Amino acid sequence: MNWKGDAKGRTAFSEVAVAAPVSSGESLRRSGWRSNPRITDVLAAASYTGSAVAAAAIFRGTGGPVFVLQLLAVVVSGTALLFRRRAPMISLAATAGIMVVTFSAPASFAAVATAMALYAVAVYSSARRTVLGLLGTGGILLLAAILLPGSIVDLGQAGQAIVVLVIAALIGLNVRSHRVYLATLVDRADRLVREREHLASIAAAAERNAIAREMHDIVSHGLAVMISLAHGSAEIAAIDPARAVDAMRQVAETGRVAVADMRRMLGVLNEDGTGGLTGAVAPAPGMADVPALVELFRSTGLPVVVQAAGVSPEDPGIQLAIYRVIQEGLTNALKYARAATAVMVRVRFSAEEIMVSVTDDGQQETVSFGSAGRGVAGMRERVALYGGTLNAGPRTTSSGWSVTARFQPQEGASWPR
Repeated sequence: MNWKGDAKGRTAFSEVAVAAPVSSGESLRRSGWRSNPRITDVLAAASYTGSAVAAAAIFRGTGGPVFVLQLLAVVVSGTALLFRRRAPMISLAATAGIMVVTFSAPASFAAVATAMALYAVAVYSSARRTVLGLLGTGGILLLAAILLPGSIVDLGQAGQAIVVLVIAALIGLNVRSHRVYLATLVDRADRLVREREHLASIAAAAERNAIAREMHDIVSHGLAVMISLAHGSAEIAAIDPARAVDAMRQVAETGRVAVADMRRMLGVLNEDGTGGLTGAVAPAPGMADVPALVELFRSTGLPVVVQAAGVSPEDPGIQLAIYRVIQEGLTNALKYARAATAVMVRVRFSAEEIMVSVTDDGQQETVSFGSAGRGVAGMRERVALYGGTLNAGPRTTSSGWSVTARFQPQEGASWPR
């Protein structure tokens, strides 16, 4: 039998560091007047109306019915621009109609209003409607220039206005594409944040399960041994006081070992690795600690026999898993296997697999499986972490209970060949 263990092996717990998520919307949030669309629309409409009224006053003077109609057209166009975000097509239709009617007026700004409305269609509506609006507005200008040359708009002016409208549409489509791209980035960032939070919750749940398994193994094992020793000490105290004293000393030693194991585990959870916990840096138990574990159970009167073959792997995680399977199997045998005459621990290391089993021939209590259910579930989870399987239940050939774990070789593992 060759027990090969690492006395300075590291603990099986792995720390999961998850940075606090930062909301993607915070970095892209606008501030000031740009965050209010209504204020933006009012400023845009006021800028156009003020400029158009000033130009009309400079080039037409201060009176005349033409000037009044021109001011009325400017006001209507400016009012239409107020709705360029909520109803872009209606705003475009209104400004385009006024543009055709007032195109021949000196210093007419109607083409500018139409360009602003077409830009709004490209940004706030769709590319299809933008193309339709551009073709419709340009077609009306060309028809007016061809059918009514010189009276409303000539062909050269229509061409210039169409060029301005094309530029406005292209700028609007580019802005829309940029906004869609930013929205896609924001959505992707939000999904990444949600995914990171989900992974963090999964990691936290896995860590809680690992802590629960370790706490169960430490507390259940220590209490079972201490209860058995204390009960035996009480039974023989009147007959053999010396043995009773030795048993109680063993109880105290078992309690100290359990406390040291708990301090070690809690030390792993401490961020800076200190925290004043004595034994926090103690190594996790491995194959080298199995003989001492077996002797502790033998001291309680449990008839444990060990059979081992092969060389144990160097992986401290595998060693800890095997150790915990043996510990849990012996703890359950101590608590539930009444009148057991033999408790067999078998460990076999080979190139094909690692097999560890704990069997007894005792009479199992009817509540044994329910009482040990958390321990069996913890063993199964621990073994599954290393790609193994665990079977636990009554023996079919005879009385007693059996726990068997098997580990298959993993890629890159330093198993004996």
